[in-house]
Amino acid sequence: MNVDEVLGALATVNNVLANRSDAPTEDQSGLFADEKSWALRHDFLFSKGYQLRARYCPGWKASWKTSPSEKNEDAIPLSIVGGIMDAQRSSDGSVVMMKILQKNSAELQITSRFSSKEMRDDPDNHCVPLLDVLDDPLDSQKCIMVLPLLRDSREPRFASIGDCIDFVEQTLKGILFLHNHKVAHRDCFVENILMDARALYPKGWHPQDANRTRSGRYMPDNHSPRRSRVGGVRYYFIDFGISSDAQDEVTGNRGQLIAPELSDITPYDPYKVDIWLLGQSYNHMITSKFRGVDWIKSFIEAMTRDSPADRPTIQECVRMFTSIKAQLDRLALIRRLHPLKPEWKPTELIRDATFLLAEGFWRVGPRHKPLKPFEPNPKSISRTEDEEISATGIGQFEVTTGSHSIEPLGSPKAASDVETAKNA
Repeated sequence: MNVDEVLGALATVNNVLANRSDAPTEDQSGLFADEKSWALRHDFLFSKGYQLRARYCPGWKASWKTSPSEKNEDAIPLSIVGGIMDAQRSSDGSVVMMKILQKNSAELQITSRFSSKEMRDDPDNHCVPLLDVLDDPLDSQKCIMVLPLLRDSREPRFASIGDCIDFVEQTLKGILFLHNHKVAHRDCFVENILMDARALYPKGWHPQDANRTRSGRYMPDNHSPRRSRVGGVRYYFIDFGISSDAQDEVTGNRGQLIAPELSDITPYDPYKVDIWLLGQSYNHMITSKFRGVDWIKSFIEAMTRDSPADRPTIQECVRMFTSIKAQLDRLALIRRLHPLKPEWKPTELIRDATFLLAEGFWRVGPRHKPLKPFEPNPKSISRTEDEEISATGIGQFEVTTGSHSIEPLGSPKAASDVETAKNA
């Protein structure tokens, strides 16, 4: 099974979950099985400064039963694999994502470690930042990890060679950062490389359906912003569920894409798996989508060799790509990427010329103001001497519980609460 077949299968799974055709049907409450537990956490999460969407509020009644319309935002269920919930943070109105984990999970421990103040400020740290950790009110052995809302890095597609260069550079540095700290991701394929797309979509997008606005309306088909017009985006690695820490050899046969050496019996080098997965990501994002990208093909070939011993280390990859970039002229960075399907030559020339002019304007025009970094929730995170990273995996984050009376999101009272929190 090749890369595209694997991704097609993953997309099918996501679509099935989104359409809920094979999932347990709604009960009288209108919620699916994996949503009900989140509705039970509503009061607790509200007390900690997080408001769930109207669908999960007590007393919710499905709006489409009385007025069917595209405006029925509350008809959008959980669609992300793993039942990851979205919420609005009352302190600043930002949308966040919530994931339930065991308190002693390696994923929580690694994510917490790389979210510490000294690690978070490192420009080469491309690990998803941990914003908050809450004790799960339904299971004392679990916790709720709060993360920023990020977007699939595949959509919109790259438009220029500069987009490709930026993506490869950032992800290489991100894996170099992990390997320098003795952590191997082991699942760093495209599904786990997301981007901070706030600048691309200033009005946001729906956290459970990236093709919709936050209000639930479908985005226009021609809405495809370019990364260069906002000064680029920042990429993040997510999901450290099978990552290894300070292990030169591991076993295991899990992940989005299975590297040749993966085995449940024979130990292998986890760092070389990361190299193979990154190479396959570049193949999927660049060489399998566009013509005229021969400049990166030999680099990808070296990274995806079947034998781990024949693959370069991440340090060698960084040096190799630095050399590749140096050989490209500056004009090449703003050239348009050509789709695999050949275009009529006059059309191609016109598109190339107009693209080049537009890219040149955006690159020499006013500089974009950098986005504010994702910040931990100041209301519920505290640093204490006795809460360092331990067997609980919680690290520097305080685990808290509580309850509070609530108002559905969108009601005048809820809007007032959010505004009050912003001004606090």
